[in-house]
Amino acid sequence: MKLHYLFRLAKDLHYLDLRRYEFAARALEEIGRLWERARGAQVAGNREYNPGWHTALDLPNLLTVSEAITRAALTREESRGAHFREDFEAKSAEWGKFNLVIRKAEDGSMEVVRRDTPATPAELQEIIKEMG
Repeated sequence: MKLHYLFRLAKDLHYLDLRRYEFAARALEEIGRLWERARGAQVAGNREYNPGWHTALDLPNLLTVSEAITRAALTREESRGAHFREDFEAKSAEWGKFNLVIRKAEDGSMEVVRRDTPATPAELQEIIKEMG
């Protein structure tokens, strides 16, 4: 299925570039274009022994997850572990106080909201201090 190939290519090209805002913004635009193409995707034949059928079923999920990851990357303004940003290289104590949650907005679009994290238990705080 050509659409699946285009999705994989776009994901591969842009995944590592989520570390810079301008590339993540371009990735989000590309995901939008892929959504438009996915809405018109058709599969020939039946579902038996047809990988295109399964790809067509998986495609909305793949695009949803890709969009969520990209929107979170665009929102994040710090580097923490594997979530490294070239334009925000430092770890931020403020950003450690909440999680980013991606949810469906009232209009059906995807939105990113901040949710406060619970306080870290004292015994875990000590371990964190020991680790430096």
